[in-house]
Amino acid sequence: MGLDLSLQVTESGGRNSPDAPPVPERTFEVQVRLRRGWNGDREPEKQEVFLDFARRRRIDLDESARTYVEGSLYSGICFRHFELSNREHVRAVIAAGQGDASDFEPVVMEHQLSVLDKARVRTLAEAPAPRRTGLGGLLRSAFSGPKKPSDISVQSEAGYTVYATAEGRRLLAYSDDGPRVEPDLGRRFVQFLRYRYGGHPLILERLASEGRVPREIQYGAKEMRGFPRDIVKLRLLSAADVPDTGIPLEGYRRVVRGRPGLPDDATLERVTFGDAPDSTQVRERRQTEAKESVDAGRMLESVLAFFELTLQTGEAVPGLGDAIQHIPDADVRRFREVMSRPPSNKEEASAMAPALVALRAVAGRHAHVLMSLEAGARRALGESQEARALLLKVIEANPYFTGAYKDLGYICVSDWDMGAAWLCWDAARNIAPGHHLLKDVSALEEMLATEHPEYF
Repeated sequence: MGLDLSLQVTESGGRNSPDAPPVPERTFEVQVRLRRGWNGDREPEKQEVFLDFARRRRIDLDESARTYVEGSLYSGICFRHFELSNREHVRAVIAAGQGDASDFEPVVMEHQLSVLDKARVRTLAEAPAPRRTGLGGLLRSAFSGPKKPSDISVQSEAGYTVYATAEGRRLLAYSDDGPRVEPDLGRRFVQFLRYRYGGHPLILERLASEGRVPREIQYGAKEMRGFPRDIVKLRLLSAADVPDTGIPLEGYRRVVRGRPGLPDDATLERVTFGDAPDSTQVRERRQTEAKESVDAGRMLESVLAFFELTLQTGEAVPGLGDAIQHIPDADVRRFREVMSRPPSNKEEASAMAPALVALRAVAGRHAHVLMSLEAGARRALGESQEARALLLKVIEANPYFTGAYKDLGYICVSDWDMGAAWLCWDAARNIAPGHHLLKDVSALEEMLATEHPEYF
């Protein structure tokens, strides 16, 4: 069975800017669907969001257009993972300047991002135990000795279990009553909280182990002090058992909703959803182009045709490296010299970029291959926007250029736009799922799943 919940949500606290008045309290209802393989939630006048844990995908539904968009669940946890170390750096800088770093205390950051800093070995106090009475209780209390303080304290207050930092800053509280649910659905409810509102992982894990949906949950310190809506209260209005069905997407069409700095939506849809070019046909086309270039005396253009084959399909051309060494052509020699020194520092990248630009004039119809290589040098120089513009030109010339999507994704990561990164990598994987250039992306996903298994 599945479970449908209706929650009343009240958000309050904080300001939109230091000089603005307090944000008015806002109350609304959220409808939550819990199933063994997925969650769904929706608030009024907004589209429903599904989290598909089996496929590790996020789905945003547009009922009016009868469409939906997909993204990777990895994108959200990727942001949280790297943002934790980013905020730790901010805390260290503030502390070094003897400023107030209390908003960046590690436990609070873990609570807001809902990720653990594994190196700190965080501790959570035991749940409050019944008060000891009688002689036996007194003796046990006398000989148990003092306990080491935990990073997160737990107290029982008027029917609520309350969690706070060791310094007393309240993090989260939930009522001790609420309907019992199957363990799987209890964990799905906690997934809803984790993705939508955050919460310290140790607190959420304890709640998940209780196998129930509390009648009320109170978030404190959801955002840094002064930020809007750092206090959230969720009250359970109703809970209903329902059949455990699949995500209701029948009658909806998948689309792409890109953003500035990416290829246009039509290109992304065609590359991500459509059939990728047959690798055999791509090879034959590049071989034909290379022969035509040789016959016309354009040797560099011929070499770049084979580079494009590898960067698109991942197919290595046997003997290409040795052949390049023996081609008696001045342009090929200049290209060989440039490529023999991949940039390991800014000085080398500064020399590589203009050399590749100069070769474009003799690269013919494969000049965009040089642009893809130049983009790497621009990234090494910290010129991410210049690199992005080059990669977009590469994709305009060849929409199925796998390497360009892979590199564009990493530029999106450096801009903290993780959702856009996985849009690029989804496209790359549809073109050439086994491409060796995508091993880094798979390794990143494996790291995130290993470090934060609770998200999946």
